[in-house]
Amino acid sequence: MNTPNTPNASNIANIAIVGGGLAGLAAALTATDAGAQVTLYERAPRLGGATWSFARNGRCYDNGQHVFMRCCTEYMAFLDRVGVADHVTQQARLTVPVVRPNKPRAHITRTSAPAPLHLGWTLLRYSPLSLTQRIKAVRTALALRRLNPQDPSLDQLSFGDWLGARGESARAIAALWDLICLPTINLRANEASLALAVKVFRTGLLDSKDAGDLGWAQVPLSVLHGAAASQKISQAGGSIALSTHVEAVGEGPCITVGGQSTATDAVVIAVPHDALDGLVPPNTVPHQNQLSELGASPIINVHFVFDRQVMDVPFAAALDSPVQFVFDRTEPATCQELASAPTTEPTQVVPTQVVAVSQSAAFAEIGDRHSDIIERYRLALADLFPQVAQAEVLDAVVTREHTATFAGRVGTASLRPGPKTAIAGVFVAGAWTNTGWPATMEGAVRSGNLAAQLALEHCRAPANVVYAKGCGV
Repeated sequence: MNTPNTPNASNIANIAIVGGGLAGLAAALTATDAGAQVTLYERAPRLGGATWSFARNGRCYDNGQHVFMRCCTEYMAFLDRVGVADHVTQQARLTVPVVRPNKPRAHITRTSAPAPLHLGWTLLRYSPLSLTQRIKAVRTALALRRLNPQDPSLDQLSFGDWLGARGESARAIAALWDLICLPTINLRANEASLALAVKVFRTGLLDSKDAGDLGWAQVPLSVLHGAAASQKISQAGGSIALSTHVEAVGEGPCITVGGQSTATDAVVIAVPHDALDGLVPPNTVPHQNQLSELGASPIINVHFVFDRQVMDVPFAAALDSPVQFVFDRTEPATCQELASAPTTEPTQVVPTQVVAVSQSAAFAEIGDRHSDIIERYRLALADLFPQVAQAEVLDAVVTREHTATFAGRVGTASLRPGPKTAIAGVFVAGAWTNTGWPATMEGAVRSGNLAAQLALEHCRAPANVVYAKGCGV
């Protein structure tokens, strides 16, 4: 293992991290591990960014459902670094149950054969498609494997158009390709950039037999990410300022908080793309005035507490239903670390089950009333899991993320900047930057790690270290 270069005690670099999401947390840990003095500023009263949890009626809920793949190596290393790797479940072998109303359950799974043969059997047996469609899907998967996600021309075509040109039917796109495109890119194939789709399918499914094995949290996300990382950062001597708004980052580099400008040796800005323009001077990053074109794609989650077990799998994809994905979140919901008060149920005479419906690219329903959304998905779940029809809903809550991710549409690759900026010592991070990945936890962690490494390199050059209390302009 390579040991990071650690500055001398008398020559400790000061690095400011702006933003406490996964990118900012990863950057802070990378910097503290190298011996830097880190101060992390987060505008919200909590850490975790787009991955957070809340308490309601003695239970804990995540704002959204987040899964990862075995290919998410830097995210998994992050979990190990903060000591929570034992709080996630990892599949030994990819298996995705696919449920439909009044139809037998299908599965997307893999064998132990080498890639890409590991998926051939499941594609050829995938019952939601006709035999002709399955054979065509195998050929399309092989064609995807031949494409290079770094080819800029792929970002000029939608995944849906490419699939259509290969003769993939609307049914095949909805029943297979969107099943993977929606939760990973947060767009349907007809809108998603082909370049991002190729990245997802090649890295996650086609290049390695075990890359797509799924993992998910057994505890609330705020416990898994924010709380665990906060403890490690503090133990390393770092400082965390919550509910603190950084007003500006400028030459020096320096940061402005509460009207007071302070010099630092380097800054990593890990905020959403729509927050960057007001934080730094114009033209600090390439195409800064066009970042709004990255857009946003919303996600809705509907959390149900049933008075009995209604589903017998940890998660499932749904077809021919309003539901996209559904998760059993009973175990994380019982975590009392976040609950504002102990559960009011002294003993649970009957087992309850907490089920979360997750809807990506929820443009059409993001503004619907809570009551309408809850009833829509209660009825839809009953069509997929018959036990729901007999179950009582003890509680239900809707969470909305209007700007859950950037929208990885055609032409957006050129808008995603790298970590370096026009200001010496200032770097940007976030899942929206040019990570090569869609807006995922892996992309966020990768961006934070890289930005922090560049910040450390900047600080190791003696002429770049400021060691001043003011901001010399």
